[in-house]
Amino acid sequence: MKFEEKLASLPDAPGVYMMKDITGRVIYVGKAKSIRKRVPSYFQSPSTYAPRTFALVSNVRDLQYIVTRNEKEALVLENELIKYFHPKYNIALRDDKTYPHLKLTVDEDFPKLVMTRISKKERMKHRTPGIKYFGPYPDVSSLKRTLKTIQRIFPLVKCNKGFFLARRKEGSPNSCLDFHLGQCLAPCVGRISKEDYGKIVEKVVLFLSGKGERLLKKLNEEMKKASRGLEFEKAKNLRDQIQAIQSISQRVNLRQVEKQKLKAAGKGQVLIELQKAIELESLPERIEAFDISEIYGDSAVGSMVVFSGGKPENESYRKFKIKTVPGIDDVGMMKEVIRRRYTRLLGEKGLLPDLILVDGGKGQVNGAKVVLKELGLDRIPVAGLAKGEELIFIPQRSRPIHLPSSSPALHLIQHVRDEAHRFAIRYHRLLQKKKLIGK
Repeated sequence: MKFEEKLASLPDAPGVYMMKDITGRVIYVGKAKSIRKRVPSYFQSPSTYAPRTFALVSNVRDLQYIVTRNEKEALVLENELIKYFHPKYNIALRDDKTYPHLKLTVDEDFPKLVMTRISKKERMKHRTPGIKYFGPYPDVSSLKRTLKTIQRIFPLVKCNKGFFLARRKEGSPNSCLDFHLGQCLAPCVGRISKEDYGKIVEKVVLFLSGKGERLLKKLNEEMKKASRGLEFEKAKNLRDQIQAIQSISQRVNLRQVEKQKLKAAGKGQVLIELQKAIELESLPERIEAFDISEIYGDSAVGSMVVFSGGKPENESYRKFKIKTVPGIDDVGMMKEVIRRRYTRLLGEKGLLPDLILVDGGKGQVNGAKVVLKELGLDRIPVAGLAKGEELIFIPQRSRPIHLPSSSPALHLIQHVRDEAHRFAIRYHRLLQKKKLIGK
């Protein structure tokens, strides 16, 4: 779809929009009450804009959007996207320095959960075993709602330490208003033991750590046990907690869908960078990587791993025992493995890769190209990544490509290469172990 057609088909709904440059890189993220009304406004009178906005609009070649249920959801998602992509033309919200967190004082006998503002750097500097931080939370109002929800499901202590200790010292049996409203368990006057309170704190940690399934399983077991013991009031309270958490989990699952879209967009951007870096004609959606493992030619093996869309496709991994190449000959072994892989794939009419990555330099790359030409597959591009200096070799260049260590494209092919190496080493060790046992 052409860019003008995308502008004309935008939804009249709240959400976020991501503007991209000619390479597909996200250069700006924004939110809108109505995506249809907001986004086209950028392109109506660009000559009247400030230099920074004019530069942004001049570089936009594509866009993507995500519809949200309301403006507040759009705000949260906008913050997440900015932190994920670090767009060139966004000047704020690039880190969690001013974002609030939740702090759980687990070093106290009766921990409480409070809001706090602290940067990642400060958290690392003042790391305390007795404090747990959760966050950051980009939207303060959303955080307040979260804290209120937790307080309703798991009523932890809310009062300050001085008031709490004074109540304990008084020894009064009378509970405060929060207890009668169901917003506190009144440990200050002995209404709950330290042990039982600690179990509730464990549930709060599971909840805030995103381990909802484990928490629900735990609560269901407790509810059944309470029912069997005829503790019907306790069972009812546990049932209410389960229903509240399930309701929250449904909303969280919707957010997870959006995060998956976000991750997919991020992977796509890295693949575009890799395509550009090693001069590929098409996007390397499917990468097959090969590695050889041997010790002085003994029990030599080859491995192949597959990455689809930037993610490992474990069920497609393959391993090979070297059969035809004696002694120490990495290039010869690589040629054997590639010949066996694609001879079989052609016979099965399987899915061919967009890129073949070999562990090694010019020798391995040229060897792979020779085999592919024999099989009539010389149209498949080949690249080699040599360990050490991490140089990339491609057939059409006499000199290797050196990408900066910060390059996401380099990180991706390093990850693919290392996965092939790990898989080969594991298979080689297995064969060595069997050989020793057999002696």
